[in-house]
Amino acid sequence: MLHKAFVPLAVIAMMLIISSSVFADTLFMRNGDRIAGVITKVEIETKYPVVEVSPVEVNAEGISEVILSGLSEEGEKNEDILVMKNGDRISGMISQIEIQTDYGLIEVPAAGIELVSFSVEPPLILGWEFLTGASISSSPIVGKNKLYVGSWDHFLYALNTLHGEVVWKYEAEDRIYSAPTLNDDLVYMGTADGYLYALDAESGQLKWRYSTGASLYSSPVVSDGLVYAGCSDGRIYALEANSGKLKWVYKTGGWVDAGPGILENLLVVGSGDYQIYALDAQSGKLKWKYQTRGNISSSPLVTEDRVYVGSWDHFLYALDARTGEIKWRFETKGAISSSPVLVGGILYVGSWDHFLYALDAKTGELKWKFETGGWVDAAPLITGNTVYVGSSDGKVYALDRDKGEEKWVYATQGRINCTPAEGRRLLYVTSYDGSVYALESTTSVKLVVGKGKATSVFAR
Repeated sequence: MLHKAFVPLAVIAMMLIISSSVFADTLFMRNGDRIAGVITKVEIETKYPVVEVSPVEVNAEGISEVILSGLSEEGEKNEDILVMKNGDRISGMISQIEIQTDYGLIEVPAAGIELVSFSVEPPLILGWEFLTGASISSSPIVGKNKLYVGSWDHFLYALNTLHGEVVWKYEAEDRIYSAPTLNDDLVYMGTADGYLYALDAESGQLKWRYSTGASLYSSPVVSDGLVYAGCSDGRIYALEANSGKLKWVYKTGGWVDAGPGILENLLVVGSGDYQIYALDAQSGKLKWKYQTRGNISSSPLVTEDRVYVGSWDHFLYALDARTGEIKWRFETKGAISSSPVLVGGILYVGSWDHFLYALDAKTGELKWKFETGGWVDAAPLITGNTVYVGSSDGKVYALDRDKGEEKWVYATQGRINCTPAEGRRLLYVTSYDGSVYALESTTSVKLVVGKGKATSVFAR
């Protein structure tokens, strides 16, 4: 079911512009529009489960329709539908295109069309909203047709990604503060009463749970058959992911309220004792540690040669991943609890000084900064040329990735302490107002016409 009720009248009353210029060669569509026709060859570049290999060629005889939702109106999978996810690309020879929209059927002579692509680009409109029974500080996690969100009402919710209905919910015995972790067919979550849970991702049935005896504020991390969790008792627990059997425990000198970062056999975690610990992921043995001047509630980002982590001492640190030697540090004017994100050689990190910063990952040089109306606690989401970041002012901002300029903003009724998540044609955001918001792009889909074919249709 498409959420047509939220479409602005200006979008419904679409204006068609046919251009003869070879430079005006893009067909823009609204999310929910359908592409139908005869497709002779398709190449799909994707990292998602719909297509296992990237890229893969498909001889598309028999494929009669491409629909962005990937589902029929009855909710059943249609085998004649080529399912796409935001950011996936279709290229090849397409002999005919029909686009079914709210405002009628658009037929496009599609010879020469080279590319179909779409991503969650602003401006966005509200697709659906789901209200839990309490505040949400958990980031949403996207799975196959399900969105997983934990709430202070003690429930972990699995919601239908397209419509927001509850598929299942699991009631824990205490609050869920941090994001769950999805790995294969299991969902892992920690609770304020110290339990680490493993649930079946499809049904929500409990597989196992383990009691640490102290509050779990950090998100679990799963790697190479083990699940790791930091605890308020200062310990890092490593359990067998399938059984919950304890593998090892490492004790720091302070509470651990942020999830560890991991790459191959290097596990890095920060502690309330102001130190960064690098451990052997399989044995829990210490490799090195680094002393900062503040509490660390930022999950470290671990790369092949660097570890990036923020501290309440206002600094973002870049450390040598092998030795822990400092390479550079960048000072903000507030504590850093946001976990850094690295895309295209640029680090993005937020601070309690209200700014989101974009830094050169090699040198720490400032590229740009953007001021929100409140603390930036959580990591941003980077998709396409857009950076989405939430703030304690209750707003999610869309910024130009290259310049840091505001492109769009959406206000909720509570503090945002989550990293937004991108799903099929939707952006998901949680808020302390207790709601899960699914925000839908209105201009995210493009058909790019090859040289010599100048037909263009713009939806406005």
